[in-house]
Amino acid sequence: MPSVSTNKMENYSSNLSQVNRKIDKSTLLWIVLGIIIISIALFNIWSFFNNKPESNPEIVTTNVPNFSLINQQGDSLTLSDLTGKVWVADFIFTNCPTICPKMTLEMANLQSEFDSQKINFVSFTVDPERDTTDVLSRYAMQHGADESRWHFLTGDKAQIYKLANEGFKLAAAYHEGILPHSRKFVLVAPDGVIYDYYDSHHKPAMKRLREDVKTLLER
Repeated sequence: MPSVSTNKMENYSSNLSQVNRKIDKSTLLWIVLGIIIISIALFNIWSFFNNKPESNPEIVTTNVPNFSLINQQGDSLTLSDLTGKVWVADFIFTNCPTICPKMTLEMANLQSEFDSQKINFVSFTVDPERDTTDVLSRYAMQHGADESRWHFLTGDKAQIYKLANEGFKLAAAYHEGILPHSRKFVLVAPDGVIYDYYDSHHKPAMKRLREDVKTLLER
């Protein structure tokens, strides 16, 4: 028959085990809660930096350099063809599954709102090897492009990338089949000077673009 002291020892061990289990459960609960809090904090930080209004740094006057590319109709288009016109430019490619559909939709909306022949729209493809004139022609038709005012341009890849990065100061690259590029629109004045840049996915920026287009058209 076990002694009283042995029973006390067993009871003590049992109680200690229960306490340890409670501590373990409590610790696990606090760890999970801590992870949740940290995750929420990180998400809020990410949201702040990715949804903050676009900054408006001082724009240094930049002239669009001359270029010679081919539009969706197979015709040559150069900078001189746009002289005297207000125009909006962007860089896209027809197979883009991410930012381009939204950009093209916004450009189509601008075309509908501004029906003046004094405003043109120019979409440069960053994938000229696949975006031939035939491909661009079908793409233009799908999006209701007025081919007299909305030009989809293709041509020499080196020229297009140099034009994007050095001419328009917009990021565009090619890396193992991936084609990262800017989602900004560029408003160009009739004299070929870049007027300003606008985030095509940011409503206040697009509102500002519309106001600036009106300002240029009224000059």
